Amino acid sequence: MVLISPTLLLLWGAFARFGFTWSLLLIPVGAIVGFVLMAIAGAYFYGLIIWLDDRQTGPPPAGAIGAATGRAIMTFILMGLLGWIGSGLGAWLATNYWV
Repeated sequence: MVLISPTLLLLWGAFARFGFTWSLLLIPVGAIVGFVLMAIAGAYFYGLIIWLDDRQTGPPPAGAIGAATGRAIMTFILMGLLGWIGSGLGAWLATNYWV
């Protein structure tokens, strides 16, 4: 149940309420825009956290492939999680204000 996209739930509810209209196509557009913007925000936020951590502890030693790999994996996880949340927010905003 957690993996169900909030976009699909909002689209289903709007379709049940309004029927098929062309304005319902704005819901997936809002979801895509929300996903991209929140994924960028997640990457920027994690980059800020890494920058602050490197200021306190110093950067990882040269050749430490594990540090770069771990940071990249965490960046992608955070981008995916915040992107999923952003897709729901974008679809919700499109549903409430444009449909």
